[in-house]
Amino acid sequence: MLNPIGLSMHELGRIMTSPPAAANQGIYLAHDLNSNHYFVLDRLNNSDLSQQPFEFETFDDAYAFSKLRERGNMDKEKKQEKKVSPTEIERFAVSRKAQQLLKDGTQTIDAMEKLVDRVSPVVDYGRVNSLLLTQASPEQGFMTKQAWIRHDKNEDLKGVDFDQLEGVKVFVPNAKQPGQPVTFDVGKMYSADEIAAKYPNVKMPAQALVSQRNLMHQSSEPERLGAVVDALRELRVPKPDWVWGRNQIHAVQTHMARHMAFASTGLTNQSFHFSASERKAMANLQPDELQTMFVKSVSLASKINRTASRKLYQMKTQQKMQQPVKTKAKER
Repeated sequence: MLNPIGLSMHELGRIMTSPPAAANQGIYLAHDLNSNHYFVLDRLNNSDLSQQPFEFETFDDAYAFSKLRERGNMDKEKKQEKKVSPTEIERFAVSRKAQQLLKDGTQTIDAMEKLVDRVSPVVDYGRVNSLLLTQASPEQGFMTKQAWIRHDKNEDLKGVDFDQLEGVKVFVPNAKQPGQPVTFDVGKMYSADEIAAKYPNVKMPAQALVSQRNLMHQSSEPERLGAVVDALRELRVPKPDWVWGRNQIHAVQTHMARHMAFASTGLTNQSFHFSASERKAMANLQPDELQTMFVKSVSLASKINRTASRKLYQMKTQQKMQQPVKTKAKER
């Protein structure tokens, strides 16, 4: 199968050098942002590690070629007949946008500092979507139209015309089919800030809906801090100083991840900055290495937050169970 659309050249390189295991069997399509060319690697019909990817100047040609390779038919006439669906083109465009945002945000160490701050409020949305949502920075409180409507029990947002809002294109999960993996398509998310700007009269209800959906927002600072610290312990995420002597790059990644986790849960409002020692350790890294560092940090921060949310939910549930049941006094 074509798996997946929208790889970066760095990701394609990892596949090319990895063992020809079953997990790597497929047709891979990647986009080189520097040359604006497209590359197709066939690991479905040929597992030879020495095989080089095929290069194309346009996405349509690369996609058509990859689909023909997938069917094992290189007939030129069928290649000309093959057309790319608008859905696939949109998926690739959104994926490419995320790659471009990552590339732009990691060009320099200063740029990466700013990217950490922009991603922090939306790190819970996952690596790709968090990058896409930075386009609306500093807006917060994002949900799809369907989610806004579903959670609006009091119909406070009944007058909101989402078609009049700009929103941000992201990847949203389709309805899960029994026995099938979750698939994603392009959809839009709208922030509470954008809704409030267009419809000031629903600012409070919109913000309330966001808080209701996020247990962290409903909890006190000591509760949030306790949950995050418990998550760090469970995941064995060290403080950067503890691992600096062994692996400086890992220490920097940990610093970024911890900051994003604390910032996204409202435990710090300070801007992120690398220390002089960290800047020195990163000085000779290539752009793709900076990208890899950032991606790993976002993934770790997201994992910390998911674990912290679970810890907080468990704590709240236990507190409710321990509350004494109030009984009415018997009338005499």
